[in-house]
Order: sequence, then structure tokens, then C-alpha cells
Amino acid sequence: MNLPTASNEASFSRAQLERFRRFVFENVALHEELRQAKHLHAFAGLVVEVGQRHGFAFTAQDVAQAVQATHVQALGAARTRAGETALPPAGWLPARAFWHGDELYLGWSYFGDRRLAEPFFEDSLRRALETPFNLLFQYTTPIARLADWLAAHPGLTPRGFIFHMSRCGSTLVTQMLAALAHNLVVSEAPPLDVVVQARARRPDLSDQQQALWLAWMTSALGQPRCGEQALFIKLDCWHTLALPLFRRAFPSVPWMFLYRDPVEVLVSQVEAPGIHTVPELGGAAILGTEAPFDLHRREDYCARILARVCAPVLAHARDGGGLLINYRELPAATWTAILPHFGVAVSPRDRTAMAETARYDAKTPGLPFAPDTDDKQASATPAVRAAAREHLSDIYARLETLRRERS
Repeated sequence: MNLPTASNEASFSRAQLERFRRFVFENVALHEELRQAKHLHAFAGLVVEVGQRHGFAFTAQDVAQAVQATHVQALGAARTRAGETALPPAGWLPARAFWHGDELYLGWSYFGDRRLAEPFFEDSLRRALETPFNLLFQYTTPIARLADWLAAHPGLTPRGFIFHMSRCGSTLVTQMLAALAHNLVVSEAPPLDVVVQARARRPDLSDQQQALWLAWMTSALGQPRCGEQALFIKLDCWHTLALPLFRRAFPSVPWMFLYRDPVEVLVSQVEAPGIHTVPELGGAAILGTEAPFDLHRREDYCARILARVCAPVLAHARDGGGLLINYRELPAATWTAILPHFGVAVSPRDRTAMAETARYDAKTPGLPFAPDTDDKQASATPAVRAAAREHLSDIYARLETLRRERS
């Protein structure tokens, strides 16, 4: 007679937990009960209790280990396998997108009626993942099934797309928009970026299919969970290269491009580089350019990358639908130009709420806003000014000319 070993018992217990997870995906009535526990210890005990009630046997330790393992990778896009589940019910958003072979999968998280009020989508996701339920129970579906899900859960059509140069006030604009309860603002959502860059992984993807994926993903992220009426999408700065894709998917939706004096943007990027201006993080690859990098001329590299960000705007500015805004026009331009361009009426109360939000730092809303234009100009090194002059001065002048023509 072969007696069960501790290893076999542990494997059986973990398998039981995995079966229970799939059982929960199919039994939505259990979700609300399992979401009641907010701390890991209480949650693990609750999961064991509910599991036993339905004939599953596993331990609280199994639950805790599964939650902790998921937490390590929760904000990452990488996955070693794709275990497809049922489609999620209402209240869930695609929080991650990842490739499994040549197929694109979505990892969903429960947001319920929690607004996307944080400066970035990833900030809102981190907040959602503070609940253990969201770590243990995550739906996973191929993107091809989004069409079925959207038939039952249609999202809002965007009122406008916000493109930007980077470090030029785009977060301020989105925070001002998010200050109004009837607005839904999705800010730099990683799943949207994966769709925009999908051709790098799937060169065979047709223009039509990629545009369809973009429309699906935008609608899935634009769920009116709190009674919102107007959807705005703020994009990553390198998405200017995908302007034709956005116009193909949303030909009637207006867009804007926000930019700033190149010297001031360069100062910010040199001091605290974004992912697209760090060669080691593949910034040039994201932008489809082979910008040369000299360790002693980081300013030059950053300027070349920023020029690549701005160039598509100049190429497509006359195609229709676009609005150019200089950073120095903020915050008033949000209610005098941006929202009117997006076809959204602004009431005196809306204007007051947005002006109040503009008094605080956009990326750290708890701190008051401190103007930094003079400081950035004063701290610009000769190398920064030379790089801006060589690679960006002409582009900036052309953007200014186009902006003035339309004002």
C-alpha cells in the first residue's frame, strides 16, 4: 500500500485551489462574498471556508502563497502560460495584455464602481490590486473574445485623444478632466500600448485587424461604471507614430497634441529620463529609429527621440481633427480650447472644479503646483541648448506656426 506523501498532499491541495478558482470564474454569485475580506489573512480563511462549502479542499497557506506569487507579476505584462477562463462580468477591465505564442491575451482585474481618478492607469490598477480578491481571481481571455464581451458591455465612444511630447502638462490636462465626475479618463493604459505595438510581434497583422483591436480595447477600457458620459484617452508620447492607426479606428474622433519649449522638456528628460529616452530600455526601438547614443551626449539622444515623437504630428496635422496646444496656454486652454475642440460643453461649475485641480501638482495631487518654467530655463546646460537647437528648434517653430494659424 502506497501512503500519500507530504509532497503529493501539497500538489493535490494546490490543484484543488486551482479548480476552485475556475469554479468561481463560472459562478459570479460568489464574487461579492469573496470580495468582503480586505486583508490577506482574513481573505485566505474566507476562501477556504467558501471552498469547503462547495466541496473543495485546500489550505489557507495555499491561498496566501497563490496571492503572493500573483502579486509579484501583477503589474507586469509577461506570462509563462495562458490559462483561458470564462468572460468576466460587468465591473472588470483589461488590466494587462500579453502574448502567448502569436496570440494576444488579456488579464482582467475587478474595478467595480471605482473611478479611474489617479494620474495614470497603472496607479489605479495598483489601488485595485490592494484587494486580495483581485490577485487570486483574474480572468484571462484572448483578445478575439472581446467582441463577444462588448456586445453585452458596450463602452463609451471616445470624445477625444490626447497625444503629447512628454513632460509638457498632459497629466495636468487629464487630472483636470478627471476632476469632473461625468468624465472617464484613461491615462496611458499599458494594454492599449500593447495593441498599438502589436505589429512588432505580429508583422502579418493587417491594418484593418489592428484598428479593430484598438477599437475593442478602447471600448473595453471605456466602461461607464460610475455613470460617466464622456471618455477621454491619454496616450503614451510615442503613440504619435500611430496617428494613422487611431484615425483609421476612429475617423471622426478629434485629437490634440500638447507640446512645450524643447529646452524645458529636455531638462526634465535628462534629469529624470522616461522609458523612451533610455537606450537600455529600448526607447529608440519603440519609436522605430536607430538614434545613435553617446554616453557623454545623452542630451543629443533625448533630442533625437523627442524629434521623432513630434514629427508625425507635423506630417498629419493638416489631415483633420487635430488641435495643437502649447504648455504655456495651460491650464485655461483645457476649458477654452481643448474641451470645445472635443465637442464638450463646459459649465461655470466645471470650470471652477478644473481650476481648483490645477492648483495642485498633477502627478502628486497632494502637493501644490509650483511653476517650473524659469527654473528649467535657468538650469539648462549648454549641451541641452545645443541639442534642442540642432534637433528640435525647427520642429518647435513649425508647431507654433500651425498652432497660430488655427487660433
